[in-house]
Amino acid sequence: MTISGGESARKVLVKLLESADRNAKATRTLSVAAGSPKDPSPASQRAWRERLEGAERAGAVALARGAGNRREVIERVRLVDADLLARELGITRAGARAAAAIAAARGAAACRDGLDQAIEDAGTKWAKGADWYRLPPDPELVRNVFAAAAGLLDIAFGTHFRTASVQTSGSSKFLERHGAAVCAILRGALALPDDTRQDEIWETLGLVRFGHPVCLRAPVRFADPAGIPVSGRAAPWSAVNPDLIVGCNADGDAPQFIMTVENWTSFNGQCREIGRGAVIYTHGFPPPPVRKLVGRVAALWPNAPIYHWGDVDAGGLLIADSIREAAGRTVRLHLMSPTLAERHGAKRRPLTRVAGIAARDDDFGELARYLSGDSCRTFEQEILRPVDPLEAA
Repeated sequence: MTISGGESARKVLVKLLESADRNAKATRTLSVAAGSPKDPSPASQRAWRERLEGAERAGAVALARGAGNRREVIERVRLVDADLLARELGITRAGARAAAAIAAARGAAACRDGLDQAIEDAGTKWAKGADWYRLPPDPELVRNVFAAAAGLLDIAFGTHFRTASVQTSGSSKFLERHGAAVCAILRGALALPDDTRQDEIWETLGLVRFGHPVCLRAPVRFADPAGIPVSGRAAPWSAVNPDLIVGCNADGDAPQFIMTVENWTSFNGQCREIGRGAVIYTHGFPPPPVRKLVGRVAALWPNAPIYHWGDVDAGGLLIADSIREAAGRTVRLHLMSPTLAERHGAKRRPLTRVAGIAARDDDFGELARYLSGDSCRTFEQEILRPVDPLEAA
């Protein structure tokens, strides 16, 4: 049976070795607190001391003891030779693990243009003992991730997402499990902005997913392939197959307003508590069927004002901007203002992602200037109860 004192000492030594890998260029002597084993028994204390003193005898560390009546107390463990310490612990150092992972990545990339920067960035992280986009320096896994990313650049446009995953990795769920690292590679290969989201990257590559239902409450109707009508007027809301959005037609008088809502809780609240208006759930950042529906209803009712209600943060404003583009005409922000942010929000650093909107002379520009300022605050829309936008105005 393992004595807990020996394991406690090993954790101290591993912590010191990890510090050495993270600070490979450090000029000062690295050290960590020795601590003490949780088990106070004499056997545990003895095992803890013997483990640390064994590393000292091997020349890997030096033990700093107390003064006076504490001269027998081990207070800190100082690094003498990281390679000897790694050998003592039976651990391969981060630099060696990184070198093996980098070699695997280069082999999988097969000299394809655009992947070198990702390999360099990953290697820097691995050399410090850290993962890169949740990807550890496991050569086999690294090889598979870089091979999948390279393979996706050759996948036919319009391939289903899981089919593409099988074709590039052999597993239908590989891209879901390792999407963060694969997309980090693809951002560089496709010269995309650093904040490009995973779903936007899959869309850029033309990878197809079966979409979630489009949720709405509006005086519209759709028709399925058999000609059976599907209503958008259900209470509290309707769920429509995204494939049917192209057949959207008016079904009754024009609504007093059109509203898109970013978050699920707020969408439900708006539909259940506010009796009038057409309401569309955006599913967060709106997928193509939602954008298509927004454009359609904006054209059906050109005189109905359009509002968007979302989180007051960078993502919320960018979602609102995508709705404005889809509508092709003016969209007003609803319950999204600097005044409400000051009242309900938490302090944040300047959100530079929205700086490109700040020059506009409208409520979008006003909120963008606020969010990109030094004293901005943000909040999620669920903090607020639904409000009729015409009454609020």
